[in-house]
Amino acid sequence: MRTTLVLPAYNEEEALPATLDEYMDYVDEIIVVNDGSKDNTDKVASEYAAKYPKIKYVKHETNLGKPEALRTGVKNATGDILIFTDADCTYPASHIPEAVALIQKGADMVPGARIFTKDNVKSFNKLGNTIFSALITYFCYTNIRDAQTGFRVMRKDIFPRLDVPARGLEYETKMTMRAAKLGYNIVEIPIEYRKRVGTSKLHPFRDGYNMLKSIPSIIWGESTTMFKSVLLINGLLFILGIAFGLYSVYDKLANGTLVHQYYPLISVILLLAAMQFMSFSLIMDFIVNKLNKIDEKLKRF
Repeated sequence: MRTTLVLPAYNEEEALPATLDEYMDYVDEIIVVNDGSKDNTDKVASEYAAKYPKIKYVKHETNLGKPEALRTGVKNATGDILIFTDADCTYPASHIPEAVALIQKGADMVPGARIFTKDNVKSFNKLGNTIFSALITYFCYTNIRDAQTGFRVMRKDIFPRLDVPARGLEYETKMTMRAAKLGYNIVEIPIEYRKRVGTSKLHPFRDGYNMLKSIPSIIWGESTTMFKSVLLINGLLFILGIAFGLYSVYDKLANGTLVHQYYPLISVILLLAAMQFMSFSLIMDFIVNKLNKIDEKLKRF
């Protein structure tokens, strides 16, 4: 199967040459997408494309964001397997053979789960990634260790289904969540993560907020009708549980004692029921989506 590396680049004149040199021997094709850079990225990419036939160079006149750069790269790709990475020398190319082998064995997407140290990732960023990965693991019933990784390998034919609406760095998180929610076979591999060359494009608070607000839309938009129905019941039970709990607190503060002594118990029962309904609906939704993906694969063969 033919492999294509899609390499979005925005102001990466420092790191782009080393990245291209490192990845050159691991893929059949490289698509460099200059996303409106204001430095010498255009010059560097043009020179490499002129020198090496396997490198194609595409340029955005203005900065459209990483998701749009990836889409442009995929449109120009001729490979059966797509490889996404960043042009900042953070992800070693040596992990590509293992990831491609897993795709050939049946995996739909292989993200690289970064090995974090105190030197390569700030503690705040690491905490945010851990939280988002845990949320995806819970809501999608799929164990995800690194939802935000920029290194991922996938079959080209599933990209249109996983191409989520996004403008910034929340794209990877949303893509991972959609893939998990739809039941695609995600196989993570541990990868080295190096300190980047150049200036980081990550804005922790802004990008973190965008990632957080995208989670409910993916959960709702990619869920089965059964899950949505149960989720409405779950929401009602949760609201009633909170209401009984808050009234119990008010009762205690206003009267010095609980006039309605069973309200706290009712609150706990309703909240526990809401949690049980949520877990049940997530499991059933996961099973339905997995069965749908198995059916799709059987039809392909």
